[in-house]
Amino acid sequence: MSGAVTRLALVVSGQVSFGIGIGLLFLADLGVGPWDVLHDGLAGRIDRAPGTVIIGIGVLLLVLLVVFRQPIGPATVTNVVIIGSSVNLLLSVFDTPSSFAIRLALVVGAPLLVAFGSMAYLGAGIGVGPRDGLMTALVDAGLTTRVARTLLEVTVLIVGLVLGGSVGVGTIVFALLVGPSLHRLQHRFWSGWAEPAGWVYRRG
Repeated sequence: MSGAVTRLALVVSGQVSFGIGIGLLFLADLGVGPWDVLHDGLAGRIDRAPGTVIIGIGVLLLVLLVVFRQPIGPATVTNVVIIGSSVNLLLSVFDTPSSFAIRLALVVGAPLLVAFGSMAYLGAGIGVGPRDGLMTALVDAGLTTRVARTLLEVTVLIVGLVLGGSVGVGTIVFALLVGPSLHRLQHRFWSGWAEPAGWVYRRG
């Protein structure tokens, strides 16, 4: 039982950290990651908070995972609620800093928090996020991991741009830092934990 509690604690803390990282990019107001360009664009169109849109799209993706018969674990379900709620909470408490230097610091810190959060909740080995699950569905359909990931991220980025989502230096920094940070954290912190199924999809 204690092992299950530990894994659940890793999932919750990791997804809260992930959500805070995403929220920091929104606070910096210098551009967000590809998926969040879509979330931001939709949020502006329907006059909802970005975290609410993150939750809504997560629910839709969860339904798609069921339709495509993809594995769904506890972390997949909690991902839908915790990350978006963490983003909304952060944005309700803090405003965009007036200092450009602080905003740049948020941009740099955001992908590190997202990487740490990903490492924690994926390391628990009880499910991947619904967006990763959609990528695995494309892999199962015959695409390579790299093509599936690129196709998804380019598609949501373009749609988000059309909808008016925020793109800027934060988008570039996030794309450049989150992968290497996640890779480094994986090797430093995952000794003793079984590598979760589905991590290969994040890494490819």
